[in-house]
Amino acid sequence: MYRVTIVYNQPADPAAFDEHYSSKHLPLVQQIPSVKRFAAGKCESLDGNPPSAYALAQLYFESKEEAGQAFASTAGQNAAADVANFASGGVTMLFSDEETVLP
Repeated sequence: MYRVTIVYNQPADPAAFDEHYSSKHLPLVQQIPSVKRFAAGKCESLDGNPPSAYALAQLYFESKEEAGQAFASTAGQNAAADVANFASGGVTMLFSDEETVLP
């Protein structure tokens, strides 16, 4: 599997981020072709300090090539373009092959 991880930094307005993400961005993400698995959630810390990132999203594909094609598609481009509408803290995208999986 090939994984695309999106790290959302702390937004200026968390409530506005949450509203846009759930009502507008997720429907766009659902249209991206070839996604085998999608997971997202807000970040927490174990020591009670604010986490450096606000939320993470992970999209899984069969291969790097499939991920590239998905993000190059119209649906992928629409989802990517929407990020500027709610992620005021910025984002980092990480791309990785899932090499080790433990039970």
